[in-house]
Amino acid sequence: MPELEQFKTPIAFVVTLTILGCIGGAAVGYLMGTYNPAYYRAMFPDVQPQRLDELAVGIGLGVTQGSFGGFVAGIVLAVASLIANARA
Repeated sequence: MPELEQFKTPIAFVVTLTILGCIGGAAVGYLMGTYNPAYYRAMFPDVQPQRLDELAVGIGLGVTQGSFGGFVAGIVLAVASLIANARA
């Protein structure tokens, strides 16, 4: 049975990459909503233009997708770290 100390680094990988993905996704979403709002209008054609806040949609989708991507990357890195430590 692995000790709790062995899980500190993998958990830190997951938390750190999730937060970084969230921040990066928010930044990309902000830039997309600010400089290319037509992208979100094309993605959501059924929403009336005056009801669609492209900036809010960009930030919201960026945070969601970025945090998920960071979480997945963190899990992959954490599993790789655990496997490497188990073999050592």
